[in-house]
Amino acid sequence: MNQPRAWRVIPSVVLAAALALGATACSSNDTSTKPDGSTSVAPNAKKAKTALEAGLKAHSKGDLTTAAADYKKTLRYDPTNKFALYNLALIDAAAGNYGLAEEKYRAALKTDPTYEPALFNLAILRTSRDPKEAIKLYRAAVVSNEKDASAWLNLGLLLRASGQQREGDAAVDRALKLNPDLKDPAKS
Repeated sequence: MNQPRAWRVIPSVVLAAALALGATACSSNDTSTKPDGSTSVAPNAKKAKTALEAGLKAHSKGDLTTAAADYKKTLRYDPTNKFALYNLALIDAAAGNYGLAEEKYRAALKTDPTYEPALFNLAILRTSRDPKEAIKLYRAAVVSNEKDASAWLNLGLLLRASGQQREGDAAVDRALKLNPDLKDPAKS
């Protein structure tokens, strides 16, 4: 499919925003969030929490092999742990395994469809292959976190590129109000 020229330019802008925000590992307490928004104590919650904490420690030190092993261990104790899934997706994306990263972001979203970091990063991965899906994901991300300036900016840029100039301008303006350090690429 031939994409408009603007679609080919956006991934680098979007990726730059992702690199600033998407490389932070996430953690939780002893509860898991179900798709209906309710929470429950995970089976083997203490073991899952310990494994997740070990993964976060290794991740923060840059030991991604150990971090991945600990996140996988977390999932053995709590198969729906969105934080372990998300962090494994980060590791896959950093290694260039975008298909695996996408699968893990989607698995995290099955656990919690409003999990904004997974929505945001999945949108980044989908931008070049399916901009319409990326727009939907960014819309969901800004509903989950109305103060995410990067998500508003990326949404606005994609809307503009898809011909939705007015809505795109509004989203970019909102991003700039939330974070005045951001720049509108159209005005640079």
